Amino acid sequence: MEGRWGISIDIEGFSKNYEYSEERKTFAILALAELMQAIVNIGRVCYPGNPDKNYSDRLFVHQFGDGFIICSDFPEKDASRAISIATALMRHMIMKGFATKAAISNGDMSDIKGCYPRAVRESQDERVDLGMGLMTVISVMGTALTKAHKLSNTHKGSVLIIDESLVGLGLPESVVIKSESNCVDWINSCLPLADDIAKKSKLLLGGQNAMIAKLEEYCRIEPVPPNAWIEATFETIGKA
Repeated sequence: MEGRWGISIDIEGFSKNYEYSEERKTFAILALAELMQAIVNIGRVCYPGNPDKNYSDRLFVHQFGDGFIICSDFPEKDASRAISIATALMRHMIMKGFATKAAISNGDMSDIKGCYPRAVRESQDERVDLGMGLMTVISVMGTALTKAHKLSNTHKGSVLIIDESLVGLGLPESVVIKSESNCVDWINSCLPLADDIAKKSKLLLGGQNAMIAKLEEYCRIEPVPPNAWIEATFETIGKA
């Protein structure tokens, strides 16, 4: 279906940390697990798609390496819910000591398994046996995924980027955005829905000063992020 929003969110510095040392490899894996659990909490508690209340609020999430694509079930009038979900996740993660990047765009998502070879179409649980080995497959694809992922690559840093097409639909009140870069200030923006999502999902909130302190601490730990990454991150939150 056209017009569904997609949030691409991933762990910053995942491969760099994974390859740096055994200790930092564990750090990277724990970051991925923490993000995964936070997304599960939001899906189960905040937007489960209850048939008796709001079935269309359910989320669809797919993992790709060290990141995830989170998609709405239907098109929505604006990007308020997507921004709030991404903000709640990024705030929780930095309070846990992990940096993330998120990008929000919109498009379609569909099941393309019917286009795969028969051996894959007839597989169970997205797993194809290769004798004693296995192939795992992902059966969904769409522009909600590709556009959000492509948008994510346009900026460095722990930033929240929103597609221009979604900015035009309107933004939540009190959201702070750098218009020239379409980056949302995910630390200083006042987003009651993001706070509500965090509280219901048992995610960490943290005040502005606490989150900035956590970001500064992250930037001091080896392997230290590049200067360009640090500058881009703090410029977005008005601390350059």
